[in-house]
Amino acid sequence: MKIEYCVIILAMIGMLTYFLLATPVMMDDGFHYEGFAESLAQGKLDFKSFYGFQGLSFFAVPVFWLTHSHNSIIIASIIFSLLSLPLAYFVGKKFYQSSRAGIYFLILFLLMPYPYTTMMRGFQEAALLFFVLLIIYASINKKIWTPVAWAVGGIVKPFALVLFPLFLPVDKRHAVSFIHSWKKMAWLLVALVIGGVYLGTSYYQTGHLVNNAAINSYQGNLDTGNPPPLAESFTIGLKGYLRIGANLLLSFRKIMISPLVIILGFLSLLLNRGLQLRKEIILAIALNFILVGSLTFSFSKYLLPMTTLFALASVCYLLKYRWLMVLVFIDSFFTFLPIWNYFGNSFWSNIYAYLLPLMFAVMLFIYERLFAKHNFNPNS
Repeated sequence: MKIEYCVIILAMIGMLTYFLLATPVMMDDGFHYEGFAESLAQGKLDFKSFYGFQGLSFFAVPVFWLTHSHNSIIIASIIFSLLSLPLAYFVGKKFYQSSRAGIYFLILFLLMPYPYTTMMRGFQEAALLFFVLLIIYASINKKIWTPVAWAVGGIVKPFALVLFPLFLPVDKRHAVSFIHSWKKMAWLLVALVIGGVYLGTSYYQTGHLVNNAAINSYQGNLDTGNPPPLAESFTIGLKGYLRIGANLLLSFRKIMISPLVIILGFLSLLLNRGLQLRKEIILAIALNFILVGSLTFSFSKYLLPMTTLFALASVCYLLKYRWLMVLVFIDSFFTFLPIWNYFGNSFWSNIYAYLLPLMFAVMLFIYERLFAKHNFNPNS
């Protein structure tokens, strides 16, 4: 077995141990995701009683059948989070044609605490991150099934939909190049059917394509069976777009990753014209920016596709100037801290246990710098 695969397995074991040290506590939207999953497990598809995007709940159904756990949505998220570890490695490795890049992108995954912290309260961002990574991986490898991953990711959280430029590139001579293969078109049709059936069923049961509403688009308690019209979740104004900058760079807002990683990714996309899929990545980021900026209110988690793409682009500089990774670790501590104060202390017994992923990331970097060159070719 290749040494890097051993590293990935050890990382998965380490994170599984980390998750087992936590005490999940279902909260807020998690009750609706879990309720939908348990209702479906008993044979009732019920969009009217449970609000939100329910893509993860479909995956939680077999978990509930096997475990009868009322935390099945959290267990499903843990599975997706663990699967994201090798996926992050292979995304980085393929994108830069370098095993070292794979390790670095895996490190950056470990330094994104929000998704695997909030999943302990039933939130879906860990699953969303898995599908974001899967869409990127499939796009890089030109897999014909990429649209299906995109569609499923979209019903987990719609922000994944902004990634379509990665696999639907525009050829100046032939318009959208994807349509010149009937096999690719068949998979795209399957993706559209998945989305259409989901939206159509929701509309049939609730009278709305999406049984959801952005904060500030309604007054008082949200009636789960009768949310305000979807259009009311959107607004026109500068405030939403200014909020995006804060949600990318200000750690006290419980952001996704170190602000330094965002800055490095931005500079890489701006200056490195030879970066693979550069134009497509910039377009996907722009779409995420436009979508989230137009909402009546938004959180940093809505920027997960953008954040992941910035992180991938930042690896270019981290490979070239490895001392930057030390600064990323320092900056990441201040990313972990607000999330521990707001979320993490409800699930882990102390901050030292909570910071284990940060420690794992540092260990991976030390391993790569001190020992990896003696065991495998990091540029292979």
